[in-house]
Amino acid sequence: MTDDRSDTARRRFLQVLGAGTALGAGAATAAAGGDADDDPKRPLEDPGLVTLESDDGFETTVARVEPALEERDLQLVATVDHAANAESVDMDLPPTTLFLFGNPAVGTPLMRASRSIAIDLPQKLLVWEADGRVFVTYNDPQYLGRRHELEGVDERLANVADALDNLARAVADGA
Repeated sequence: MTDDRSDTARRRFLQVLGAGTALGAGAATAAAGGDADDDPKRPLEDPGLVTLESDDGFETTVARVEPALEERDLQLVATVDHAANAESVDMDLPPTTLFLFGNPAVGTPLMRASRSIAIDLPQKLLVWEADGRVFVTYNDPQYLGRRHELEGVDERLANVADALDNLARAVADGA
C-alpha cells in the first residue's frame, strides 16, 4: 500500500522509534518533508504531532510527568526509557523517554467509534532532548480523529485535545 495514510504511518513509526537520528531532528525534519539541513535545532514538525519546548532540563521535565498525570486522574500504563534501552545494546541515543497513559472511560468510546484508534491508544507523551533543548511531544487528537475517520465524537476529541494541551504545558512549563 503506498497511499498517504501508509506513508504518514511509516514516518510516525520511524519518528517514535527514533530510527537513526530521527529524534535528534535531522532525520525527523527529512521524514516530515523538510530538508535535514534547514535547521538542525528545529523540533519535530508533523501535522499529527504537537511539540512544546520545555523551560527546564530533561530530568526536571521527566520528573514532572507522573505528578501531572496523577493530578489529572490519568493512569500511567508504562514508561519507556529509549536511551537506556539503546545503552543496553551499546548504542547511544540522546535522552528520550516515552510515557503511555490513559483513562479507559475516555478511550473506550473512541475505540467503539473506530476500533483502529486502539493502535494509537493509550495516549503517549514523549520527553526528548536535542542539542541541549528539551521537548514534550504528543499525538494531536484531532489528527487521530481524521486518521481513524471517527464520527460522532467531536466534543470528546476536543476535550481530549484540551486535556493533553494542559498536561503537556504543565510538564513543559512546570505550571
